[in-house]
Amino acid sequence: MKHTELLWGLALLATCALSACRSETLTPSAPTSRPGQRKIPELPSVPVSIVDAPISYALEPALTALEQAVPRRFGSLDKRLPIPSSKRQQVAFAATRTPFLVKFDGQKLTLTTTVSYKGRGWYKPVIGPTLSASCGTDEAPPRLHVVLTTDIGLKPSWVLESRSRVTSLRPASNDARDACLVTFLKVDVTEQVVRAVRPMLASKLPALDRKIAAFDVRRRVEKWYGMMQRPIRVRDSLWLDLAPEQLRLGNFSLQDSALVATVRLYAHPRLIAGPQPLDPKSPLPPLSPALKEVGDSARIRIEGLLPYDVASATLSRGLIGRKFRRFGRSVRIDSLVVSPLDDGRVVLAVRVSGDISGTAYLVGTPRLDQATRALVVPDLDFDVSTSNALVQGLAWLRKGDMVVQLRKQARFPLDTILEETRTKVQDALNRDLTDGVQLSGTVRTGKLLDVLVHPRWLVVQAEAAGTLALDVDRAITVKRKFSGVR
Repeated sequence: MKHTELLWGLALLATCALSACRSETLTPSAPTSRPGQRKIPELPSVPVSIVDAPISYALEPALTALEQAVPRRFGSLDKRLPIPSSKRQQVAFAATRTPFLVKFDGQKLTLTTTVSYKGRGWYKPVIGPTLSASCGTDEAPPRLHVVLTTDIGLKPSWVLESRSRVTSLRPASNDARDACLVTFLKVDVTEQVVRAVRPMLASKLPALDRKIAAFDVRRRVEKWYGMMQRPIRVRDSLWLDLAPEQLRLGNFSLQDSALVATVRLYAHPRLIAGPQPLDPKSPLPPLSPALKEVGDSARIRIEGLLPYDVASATLSRGLIGRKFRRFGRSVRIDSLVVSPLDDGRVVLAVRVSGDISGTAYLVGTPRLDQATRALVVPDLDFDVSTSNALVQGLAWLRKGDMVVQLRKQARFPLDTILEETRTKVQDALNRDLTDGVQLSGTVRTGKLLDVLVHPRWLVVQAEAAGTLALDVDRAITVKRKFSGVR
């Protein structure tokens, strides 16, 4: 080996003596993509994200209408009511009810009220005058516990439906105070009050169902669904496409006096590089049955963008002016330019001066170093055209450590550029889509996935998780809380 190097040295000395060590010119042709290896980079879709969108419906108007329709006071002790099973008996009552209390459980709205009443009974014996007696007039009045229920659902056609009914009407307790039984007259006023109150309440409930069904859910959902299809600008030439595709019904809840239906949206967020994508304007899909997934979970594939001029500048800071020597000859790096090839590789054009002047081209395939979270080019080496030129009298350059140093310097830390993209994506997710509809989200960057050689950037893909949520009708406020809601 030493003998060979000595011969190379003598040959070079002879060459210098003959040519007065004039600079040799390096003029290889620029690299081209390998045939049949063309790769068109795409920013692929990501796993499904789940967004819960609460659609609020102000129950106050419907409940107020029910309060007004069902009188607080009804009946009269002066109005005798016949008892069909006994022509000799009559009853009368005067009742007062409390405001409706509203509770919500699952898909069922429950309204309760307490009816307090006074009663009187009459009995006409076969012989003798009519007898009468009363209850609740001089002591605590007996009470009835009334329960109304409304089953609420949302049809696939986005129509809100409800079915209201009287589910319970009975004495408030088993105590004697909650019974109006005139024993010696054989008159049960309690039963007669129940028979009178039930049809009166039932007749008012269809109006409640009509008011609930009149709420235009479809129009509201169509509004924000259309907004979510519009691409969101993250930065110049980078867009976030939420790509909503399916809607399911989550659950119902009661917040103050508002009924909130959670519509669960399934989306495939993705980043798209280039001009603004077209708005697909897909129609609102039918509502599907609910599943068990928890909402507000987002999975987004973050793409950190490393422009080629930035990559070139990063390399230049460590290598411009650097000299490499071998066999008494040297070259100096004057400039470095990184550019892409269509086959997934990058080109490093190195402009040198000194004993060799011209441009050397090196090619390599970018890879991710998971341990150091950096982009590297471990196989960076001279291109075929440059290698052929170096064989012809310039081979000493290959024996220097320039390639080794270029591989070592071609290392780009990624956390900073990924954090920049993460921040911009998160900022893009937190916005008003339209009046009363706010999109919000958080994004956390995870492990590195892949690197793509894009015509404009080196695109570094990383896994990101976070949350997405829609706050619908957030601008709507209830002027006063309905007194009976709890």
